[in-house]
Amino acid sequence: MAPDGGDGSRSSGASGKSGGPSRQVLKKGPWTAVEDAILMEYVKKHGEGNWNSVQRNSGLIRCGKSCRLRWANHLRPNLKKGTFSAEEERLIVELHAKLVLSMGSSTPAKLRQCTSING
Repeated sequence: MAPDGGDGSRSSGASGKSGGPSRQVLKKGPWTAVEDAILMEYVKKHGEGNWNSVQRNSGLIRCGKSCRLRWANHLRPNLKKGTFSAEEERLIVELHAKLVLSMGSSTPAKLRQCTSING
Protein backbone atom coordinates (compact mmCIF):
# COMPACT_ATOMS: atom_id res chain seq x y z
CA MET A 1 0.00 0.00 0.00
CA ALA A 2 1.30 3.48 -0.87
CA PRO A 3 2.14 5.95 1.93
CA ASP A 4 -0.72 8.19 0.82
CA GLY A 5 -3.36 5.56 1.58
CA GLY A 6 -3.01 3.65 -1.68
CA ASP A 7 -5.92 5.28 -3.50
CA GLY A 8 -3.96 8.14 -5.07
CA SER A 9 -5.52 10.80 -2.86
CA ARG A 10 -3.59 13.27 -0.74
CA SER A 11 -4.00 14.10 2.88
CA SER A 12 -3.95 17.48 4.52
CA GLY A 13 -3.53 18.47 8.11
CA ALA A 14 -1.10 17.55 10.85
CA SER A 15 0.40 14.11 11.13
CA GLY A 16 -1.21 11.70 13.54
CA LYS A 17 2.06 11.06 15.41
CA SER A 18 1.66 13.92 17.86
CA GLY A 19 -2.01 13.35 18.49
CA GLY A 20 -2.95 16.24 16.20
CA PRO A 21 -6.15 16.53 14.19
CA SER A 22 -7.12 13.60 12.00
CA ARG A 23 -6.11 13.82 8.35
CA GLN A 24 -8.70 14.59 5.72
CA VAL A 25 -8.23 12.84 2.40
CA LEU A 26 -8.37 15.25 -0.53
CA LYS A 27 -10.02 14.10 -3.72
CA LYS A 28 -7.93 13.91 -6.90
CA GLY A 29 -8.86 13.18 -10.47
CA PRO A 30 -11.68 14.38 -12.70
CA TRP A 31 -14.16 16.90 -11.38
CA THR A 32 -17.85 16.06 -11.26
CA ALA A 33 -20.70 18.32 -12.37
CA VAL A 34 -21.77 18.62 -8.71
CA GLU A 35 -18.31 19.82 -7.68
CA ASP A 36 -18.28 22.33 -10.54
CA ALA A 37 -21.66 23.68 -9.42
CA ILE A 38 -20.45 24.01 -5.81
CA LEU A 39 -17.33 25.88 -6.90
CA MET A 40 -19.25 28.17 -9.26
CA GLU A 41 -21.77 29.02 -6.53
CA TYR A 42 -18.96 29.69 -4.04
CA VAL A 43 -17.16 32.06 -6.44
CA LYS A 44 -20.44 33.80 -7.31
CA LYS A 45 -21.10 34.41 -3.62
CA HIS A 46 -17.56 35.17 -2.35
CA GLY A 47 -15.61 36.20 -5.45
CA GLU A 48 -12.25 34.99 -6.68
CA GLY A 49 -9.33 34.78 -4.29
CA ASN A 50 -8.33 33.05 -1.08
CA TRP A 51 -8.73 29.65 -2.74
CA ASN A 52 -7.68 27.77 0.39
CA SER A 53 -10.87 28.91 2.13
CA VAL A 54 -13.03 27.21 -0.51
CA GLN A 55 -12.52 23.81 1.11
CA ARG A 56 -13.39 25.09 4.58
CA ASN A 57 -16.45 27.08 3.54
CA SER A 58 -18.00 25.13 0.66
CA GLY A 59 -17.68 21.48 1.59
CA LEU A 60 -15.51 20.63 -1.43
CA ILE A 61 -12.82 18.09 -0.65
CA ARG A 62 -10.29 19.63 -3.05
CA CYS A 63 -7.20 21.69 -2.27
CA GLY A 64 -7.19 25.42 -2.94
CA LYS A 65 -4.82 25.09 -5.88
CA SER A 66 -7.09 22.56 -7.56
CA CYS A 67 -10.08 24.90 -7.10
CA ARG A 68 -8.16 27.88 -8.48
CA LEU A 69 -7.00 25.98 -11.55
CA ARG A 70 -10.46 24.53 -12.19
CA TRP A 71 -11.95 28.01 -12.06
CA ALA A 72 -9.26 29.67 -14.17
CA ASN A 73 -9.03 27.00 -16.86
CA HIS A 74 -12.55 25.60 -17.14
CA LEU A 75 -15.34 27.44 -15.29
CA ARG A 76 -14.61 31.16 -15.54
CA PRO A 77 -17.53 32.81 -17.42
CA ASN A 78 -15.29 35.04 -19.58
CA LEU A 79 -12.99 32.17 -20.55
CA LYS A 80 -12.57 31.95 -24.30
CA LYS A 81 -11.57 28.62 -25.80
CA GLY A 82 -11.03 27.71 -29.41
CA THR A 83 -9.16 29.23 -32.29
CA PHE A 84 -8.00 32.83 -32.56
CA SER A 85 -10.08 35.20 -34.66
CA ALA A 86 -8.46 36.83 -37.69
CA GLU A 87 -8.13 40.09 -35.74
CA GLU A 88 -6.50 38.34 -32.75
CA GLU A 89 -4.08 36.52 -35.01
CA ARG A 90 -3.16 39.79 -36.78
CA LEU A 91 -2.53 41.46 -33.42
CA ILE A 92 -0.31 38.59 -32.23
CA VAL A 93 1.80 38.74 -35.40
CA GLU A 94 2.06 42.54 -35.17
CA LEU A 95 3.10 42.54 -31.52
CA HIS A 96 5.57 39.71 -32.08
CA ALA A 97 7.19 41.63 -34.93
CA LYS A 98 7.49 44.74 -32.73
CA LEU A 99 9.03 42.73 -29.93
CA VAL A 100 11.55 41.04 -32.21
CA LEU A 101 12.51 44.37 -33.79
CA SER A 102 12.97 46.04 -30.42
CA MET A 103 15.26 43.25 -29.26
CA GLY A 104 16.97 42.74 -32.58
CA SER A 105 19.52 45.55 -32.54
CA SER A 106 21.11 44.67 -29.22
CA THR A 107 20.81 40.87 -29.30
CA PRO A 108 23.79 40.09 -31.58
CA ALA A 109 26.07 42.31 -29.51
CA LYS A 110 24.93 40.62 -26.31
CA LEU A 111 25.44 37.20 -27.84
CA ARG A 112 29.00 38.10 -28.87
CA GLN A 113 29.74 39.11 -25.28
CA CYS A 114 28.37 35.83 -23.90
CA THR A 115 30.08 33.37 -26.23
CA SER A 116 33.65 32.19 -26.18
CA ILE A 117 33.69 31.69 -29.96
CA ASN A 118 34.71 35.27 -30.62
CA GLY A 119 37.61 35.34 -28.29
